[in-house]
Amino acid sequence: MCFNRTRLLAVALFLLLLAGGPAVSAQQVPVQTRQSEKPTARSEPDNRPLPNIPSLLRDINKNQRVLEETRKLYTSHLSEKEDKLDSKGQVKSTTVKEYDVFYIGDEEVRHLLAKDGKPLDAGEQKKEDERFNKEFDKQKKRQAELANDPKKEAKKEEEEEAELSDFLRAERFSNPRREVFHGKEVIAFDFSGDPDYKAKKAIDRIIQKLTGIMWVDEQAREIVRLEARFDESVKVGAGLVASVHKGTNFVFEQEKINEEIWMPTDIEVHVDARVFVVKLKVNAVDRYSEYKKFRVGSSLGPPVPTLESTPDPESKPPSN
Repeated sequence: MCFNRTRLLAVALFLLLLAGGPAVSAQQVPVQTRQSEKPTARSEPDNRPLPNIPSLLRDINKNQRVLEETRKLYTSHLSEKEDKLDSKGQVKSTTVKEYDVFYIGDEEVRHLLAKDGKPLDAGEQKKEDERFNKEFDKQKKRQAELANDPKKEAKKEEEEEAELSDFLRAERFSNPRREVFHGKEVIAFDFSGDPDYKAKKAIDRIIQKLTGIMWVDEQAREIVRLEARFDESVKVGAGLVASVHKGTNFVFEQEKINEEIWMPTDIEVHVDARVFVVKLKVNAVDRYSEYKKFRVGSSLGPPVPTLESTPDPESKPPSN
């Protein structure tokens, strides 16, 4: 997952709202995380110099572009859980969806397999296969156009660099330190909106209200965990279109797969928001697993491409 997509998860909340998608209550439902996976401070002092944070983030962004060719050789399983909440923060309905996920460049395409523990029926499966094939072909064509047009590829890289630059300007970075995560040493640092930055675009004003912590593998130049929240409410269209309330937050984690590629493992979004006159409260949790390489035949799409098992002895067989 590209760095700009990672930090733009916050912006994705905004886009989800405009699209009528899910939103969540962070004040009433704290971030769900396995306690054993929380990063911990080092037990002894460390006087080694720490990297420059803006330079570290630029390295991450560049590194992700290099990994795009490897990423598209993988598929994964995704379990997506969504809890809709009432005005008191109580769960009123839960939806669980299972997907096979394919990667094209820095985009993912999801193939729905089951809803609420039940496989799709024949009619639903046919409709989903058609939707998946259409979306996959669209993304594949887009990627091919970028690969065959150096100018378009250069423009895309410029846009990503501009997005990162906006983030670097809109945020302040502080308290860099060494911590331990999953048994490995990482660089952690805090970030918060820079009140002195004069935002020129709506997206900058959204970014400027973000506060959080980022943990980075210094050697791999990859984000291993990101926590972010809105310390102030965010209004869209002066509040007439939508507003994301204070406390909305998300968590993103990824890890190295097969000692080759970094991929997402957990994404949790907790939002309390309003779109036009509709109040929305939802907990959205994505869990990625069963990463495998695949061999592409003459066509890609349902039926699922032939999968190669990874060396991981705990990996499960691919979903049917």
